[in-house]
Amino acid sequence: MEEKKSGHSRENETEHDKHAEIAEISEACREKITQCEKELNKQGYWNIALVAYQMKD
Repeated sequence: MEEKKSGHSRENETEHDKHAEIAEISEACREKITQCEKELNKQGYWNIALVAYQMKD
């Protein structure tokens, strides 16, 4: 079984017939994501973008 860099197997992807869309989240959630991105940057993890996706059937 082939592994992706994310650690998820291709087999798991094909088991579910779902797709992901950008999640509709509150402004407070967006702010928390931005805070996490800034913290990662302080720790030396550059150019990291955290995103929220919602799985759809």
